Amino acid sequence: MRWLTSALALPLVACGSDTPPPAPVESTTASAPAEADTTCPDFETSPLLHVPSPDWRKQVVYMLFIDRFDDGDPDNNDTGAGEYDPTSPAHFNGGDLQGVIDRLDYLQSLGVTTVWISPPVENQLWSTPYAAAGWHGYWAVDFKKVDPHFGDLETYQRLSHELHCRGMYLIQDIVANHVGNFYAWNGPYDPENRAENFYLLEEDTAYRDRPTQPPFDQVDIRDPEQAAADIYHWAPEIDDFDDPEKQFTWSLGLLSDINTTNPVVIEAFKETYRYWIEAVGVDGYRIDTVIYVDHPFWHRFLHDDNGIMAAARGTGRDHFLQFGEVLVASEPFQTDGEKRITAYFGTPERPELNSMLGFPLYYTIGRVLAQGQPAAQLAFRIEQHMTQYPDPQVTPTFIDNHDTMRFLGSGSQAAFRQALALIYALPGIPILYQGTEQALQEPRQAMFEGGWGAEPGIFDESSSHFRWLQELAALRASGPIWTEGDLTVLFGEEAGPGLVAFRRDLGTESALVVLNSANHGVLVDGLAAAGTWSRSFGDGAPDALTSKADGTLTFALEARAFAIFSPTPPAADVGQSTPRAALAIETPIPTEAIGEDFILSGTVEPGITALRLLRNGNLDDALDFAVAGDGRWEVEVPVRDLGTAREFLQVYEPVSGALSPRWPFEATVIDAAMAGSAEDAPDDAFGPTGDYLSPQQPASGSQREILGARWRASGRNLELRLTMAEVTNVWKPPNGFDNLLLSTFFAVPGQDSVRALPLMNADMPGEAGWSLAHVGYGWGSYTFAAGGATAARQGDRLGVSPTVAADKAAREITLVFERAKLGVDDWEGVEVYVTTWSHNGEGGYSLIEPEPSNWNFGGAPPDASRLMDTLQFRISAN
Repeated sequence: MRWLTSALALPLVACGSDTPPPAPVESTTASAPAEADTTCPDFETSPLLHVPSPDWRKQVVYMLFIDRFDDGDPDNNDTGAGEYDPTSPAHFNGGDLQGVIDRLDYLQSLGVTTVWISPPVENQLWSTPYAAAGWHGYWAVDFKKVDPHFGDLETYQRLSHELHCRGMYLIQDIVANHVGNFYAWNGPYDPENRAENFYLLEEDTAYRDRPTQPPFDQVDIRDPEQAAADIYHWAPEIDDFDDPEKQFTWSLGLLSDINTTNPVVIEAFKETYRYWIEAVGVDGYRIDTVIYVDHPFWHRFLHDDNGIMAAARGTGRDHFLQFGEVLVASEPFQTDGEKRITAYFGTPERPELNSMLGFPLYYTIGRVLAQGQPAAQLAFRIEQHMTQYPDPQVTPTFIDNHDTMRFLGSGSQAAFRQALALIYALPGIPILYQGTEQALQEPRQAMFEGGWGAEPGIFDESSSHFRWLQELAALRASGPIWTEGDLTVLFGEEAGPGLVAFRRDLGTESALVVLNSANHGVLVDGLAAAGTWSRSFGDGAPDALTSKADGTLTFALEARAFAIFSPTPPAADVGQSTPRAALAIETPIPTEAIGEDFILSGTVEPGITALRLLRNGNLDDALDFAVAGDGRWEVEVPVRDLGTAREFLQVYEPVSGALSPRWPFEATVIDAAMAGSAEDAPDDAFGPTGDYLSPQQPASGSQREILGARWRASGRNLELRLTMAEVTNVWKPPNGFDNLLLSTFFAVPGQDSVRALPLMNADMPGEAGWSLAHVGYGWGSYTFAAGGATAARQGDRLGVSPTVAADKAAREITLVFERAKLGVDDWEGVEVYVTTWSHNGEGGYSLIEPEPSNWNFGGAPPDASRLMDTLQFRISAN
């Protein structure tokens, strides 16, 4: 259905607060958004704030941090409280709402139709425990005031007006779970006497204010009246995310957790977030930390008679989009993440949100396209995207997110291009995160000159990725098949990276979408897509495809290809110009695992002198072999790589295109050709000087202490098992361990190398250099080569990752490096250097300062080496 409705002409409603904002100007309501031309009403006399809801299926959303996007008004940068420093990632940098307005031409040129801004509300100036300012907007002191760093109410209204005049829309990020961090305990926490050992953090730091907006200003449990008001839960950090009581009532990190079961709180939030709709003309909300708020709150907040949806309808918005954040992944071929997310849709009788961010798909896109996991995982997740959500067409899809490492932090440029194309070709609302269009790698760097991490000329409309996204936006706008059509998954390669294929269909219109997630070419055979197809978008694939008599396609895809095909009438001369040779494999398909080299044999018609052996469809690593004069052939297949893998073989005759059926087998190598161990001294994780101090937050313990390593290698596979002093998973990381960032460097004989350890202010020990590196933490895993690496830049991403697993009870982390992904033919003689540190929320290296804080290390200056513990050893058969 379409979501356009007639609008109601209403004046702005200025909901009161303790300190009223500037009086809002009168609003004009339009029956449809005006074009960006002289017909748009004048803002000063008739601001265009209220417009009907769009068809959200057709939107392309751009998410930005106000503080890090662009600085349109330098006069509002600094309030004099020490919170402003454009050279620091922890301080306000100077971006504002005027900067967003100034860049609307840029966003519209990119194909963006909706802008999602970080919370514009007044935030905590500085948090000593976090050693950061509330520049990001998620540490509110007043949910109903525009933060002075960002502008004022009139500037916010002007942004709404300018967007609506262009036929664009506005989404505001909102929070209902917490404010900033304003209290703590200086002794044990007693749930029966929560006031014992309680103190307000403002008592230690004069410039830290408590919340100012009623009723959230009642934050001191030691005051009997404030305690009776019961506005907060007054509980410590969540230490068990599987405990529902702690999930809903304890604090996320150090943030002051709000009691959302309190009717006073519910009414306050309804009034607060009605205000932004009525006073500014917000068209939708992205809702932060949904998973930490009880379900009854979301029903009442959104659907009460005086709730958010009623306010939206009162301004002519009959589909006010609210999409929530439940940051969870699903295990491969499981739907555990989707189940947790869809609970927040509620029920028909008690509805809650009407959309949710598609985090399971996000994580799977990363695992498959950036880390090299089997393509079948992505095919499965796409199917779940279509079946698990009430309306997949309005489920936001994305590859970059402001709370996680960027895709390019782990994936290659080619994989990045694929991933972007995928979210535009799938049902759902594509979301771009600021800087994605410029291939930025740092999650929270500023985009304007002078801001932290800013790069010159970043608003470049001629960059290759900007132009690619323009093409994708044009594709998505080319017809309703992309925004309304059904999707049918056709194939996903189970043996490893390779083909993912699906169809989009709407009425009589169809499109065939194919991508190759492998870093090598693959031969596609037996894809069920009858007819004749011509390539209409993308590259790395043939211009045209014609199915065989059985209705299947056979064709080659280049490494990292992405292509879309449209059906076309068959040409009059379609036919096989060269008859296919008769080709057969005679070796019986094994019923048990194969653990050693074996002979594959068969026949081909006489006259054929050479064939090619394809392993898992890999065209780039095919083995050419000769055929006997009578057409009989045999070829030795090596099975030497440690571990178990489900594989398949095919024999190919490229002249005629003859191809054998898949010959599946399981390769299992149990005994390692090389094995060994190395021990590390206990209680030595104190940095190179012995004076480093770990982050002080409660979950930070001895996770960075290495006790030893065991390795096993055979063929081109390496299993590395690290024993740690402690393994924790408090934050439920997908990789099974938290409070630890592992950086492992390999010096591979004969490969180019460098000595500098990127971003770590350190070098490899001795005279050795590294040629291959892996970084792993709870939410990410990636590899990079020495090529392009410097002290300030990690090397070229390989777009693959080892398998990562953690065993909390055994205190072990296991990494399995596979030859097909890394190109190491022999691990003999490879030097390994393992280092530990910790990471920030987006996967970067945590900072170090002379004094430790909750999330940063202490004991050394900021330019000190980022090495907490290290272990070095050599892989050898001896």
